[in-house]
Amino acid sequence: MKTKAAQQAAILFQSVRDYYGTQESLECYSDRARRVGLLPPERAMVKRFMRPPARVLDVGCGAGREALALARMGFTVTGVDITPALLEEARRIAVDRALSIDFRLADGTTLEFSDGGFDYVLLITQMIHHVPGKANRVRLLREAGRVARAEGRILLTYHDWDIEKDHAEWGWTGGHHCREPGPGESPETCRPLEPGDYFTRDCQGTLTGVFGFAHHFARGEIESEVVEAGLRIVARSGFETIAGGEPDDFWKPTQILALAASSTPPDNEDAEPNAPGDADKPHR
Repeated sequence: MKTKAAQQAAILFQSVRDYYGTQESLECYSDRARRVGLLPPERAMVKRFMRPPARVLDVGCGAGREALALARMGFTVTGVDITPALLEEARRIAVDRALSIDFRLADGTTLEFSDGGFDYVLLITQMIHHVPGKANRVRLLREAGRVARAEGRILLTYHDWDIEKDHAEWGWTGGHHCREPGPGESPETCRPLEPGDYFTRDCQGTLTGVFGFAHHFARGEIESEVVEAGLRIVARSGFETIAGGEPDDFWKPTQILALAASSTPPDNEDAEPNAPGDADKPHR
């Protein structure tokens, strides 16, 4: 029998499915998958930490914006998500672009893949913010470590709330925060599990009809969960500086962790195995 916390987490997971399954979300993320591709700091992240040909698992792939771009770059990509409608759209776009990508309906906390099956596991576009409960986030991170090969990398991006809450360019407003349930809604629909939990219906500037769960990460919180999951932090960076040159303050809250599945570094490990300038080095 599920504990009350587990029951509440299941309700909050469903709020995420419902939020991303709204027509507003589908239109938004489909349009971005078709038009946008990787954003400049995402391209810099791939250049720094990844090298094709390689097997990539994109957890929380949505409509496939990142998976489609990586497939065009020569990676063999598998994408998983919990929202069926977004996956259907991702498959349609892949067919339209003549790209072979394996899109599957799956929960990142229970992945049906063999151990060490991927060179890179992506927990990007801040998907970890939509995983309710520390226990579930640690389980997600452990699963990512399990399916990544020992020499591979897990790339995680998140928003640092200590920066984001005062970041004028993103215009954080109280409208994003947890609110009381509306008529006919169960109180459990928007009952936080932990400090930092909130509910939002903002989708890239458009309001959806559904509030979905999200979580603010205080500084150091996500790194403690990484360590609890048995993963090792290989490199840290921020989106505002990863591309080099002048920092772009717009991306200041977004942080990147490059993780390794093994808790002990090998003697010959590079801190940044695919840093710029290493293009002539073989992929390990």
